[in-house]
Amino acid sequence: MKILVTGGLGFVGINLVRGLAARPGVRVVAADVLPWDDAIEHFLAPVRGQVVPRRLDVRDRAAVEEIVAGEAITHIVHAAAITATDDEERTRAAEIVAVNLQGAIHVLDAALAAPAVERVIVVSSSGVYGAPASDPLLPVRETDPLDLSNLYAITKHSAELLAARYAVLSGKPMAAVRLPGVYGPMERSKESRRHLSAPGRLMAALREERPVRVAGRGIMRDWTYAADVAQGIAALLSAGRWRHSVYNLSCGVAVPFRAVVEAFVGAGLRAEWVADPDAADIAMRPQQARAALNIERLRTDAAFEPAFPLVAGIAAWLESGE
Repeated sequence: MKILVTGGLGFVGINLVRGLAARPGVRVVAADVLPWDDAIEHFLAPVRGQVVPRRLDVRDRAAVEEIVAGEAITHIVHAAAITATDDEERTRAAEIVAVNLQGAIHVLDAALAAPAVERVIVVSSSGVYGAPASDPLLPVRETDPLDLSNLYAITKHSAELLAARYAVLSGKPMAAVRLPGVYGPMERSKESRRHLSAPGRLMAALREERPVRVAGRGIMRDWTYAADVAQGIAALLSAGRWRHSVYNLSCGVAVPFRAVVEAFVGAGLRAEWVADPDAADIAMRPQQARAALNIERLRTDAAFEPAFPLVAGIAAWLESGE
C-alpha cells in the first residue's frame, strides 16, 4: 500500500503520516507546500524510511496528477486545507475556496484517472454540524442536519459531496471522514492553520511555565487525540467494505472545557478561571461548542475503537515531548 497524504506536514496531516507509515507494508508520500524542517524530521524519525517527502500545492492540477501517477499511489488521504476563522474569510475567501474545494477536485480527478488508485478518503470536519442545537451530550450522526454557515463548512461539505459523486463515476470507494477538535503533537501556527486550538495553547503555557486565565468551563467538545485520528483512518483504509460515503471519527465522548484545563492543571499548569472570555488568555465560547460525534459507522465498518480518552491522550502528548 502506497498512500498519498496531501497536507502531510500540517498538524493533522503529519500525525496521519506517522501513524500510517508505522503500519506494516505501508509507504507514505507526505505532500505539502510547507517546507521540511528539523521538527518534522525529528517527529517522523521512527518511520522516516517509510516516508517520501514531496512538495505539492493542491491548486496545481498537473502537480497533483504527476505525484499520483508518478509515485504509483494506491490510496489517497486528502487532508490539505485552510482552516480559517470568520475574520480570515473576509480577506482569504478566494484562497480558501481554491485550496479546500478546487484542491479536492484535483485530487479526485487524479484518482479517477489513475488505475492504481484503489481508495480515497477526503478529510472533512465536525464543523459542518455547527454548535449543538439541543443536548450537547447527544452524539450527532452523519445523517443529522448540517449548519453550513461559514466558508470552511461550505467547502468541506462540498468536497464530501464531490467524493461521493466521484465514487459513482470511478467505481472506486471514496468517502469523507469528519474529524472533531484534534489535539496532540506538532500543532504549530502555520499559514494554513494560524490559530492554535485551546489544548494547544494550554500545552504551550504549561511548557513555558506561564500562568493563564481561562474561560468557558462548560463548553463541550469531543477533543480527540491525533494518534486516534491516524488509527481510525488507517482502519478505514484497510476495511473490507465501505457502506457509507461519510464517516464520523472521534473519541465519541464530549467533555467540558473544564475537564481539559483540569488535566493540564494536574500536570502543573497554573490556571485561573474568569467569567469574561474577553478577559481570558484562553477562552472557549458558545459558538465553539460541539456535540460528540457518533462513531458507530466507523466501529461497524472498520472495527475502530478509540484508544485515548482525554486524560490518557494528554498524558501521552506530554510524554512525547512534541
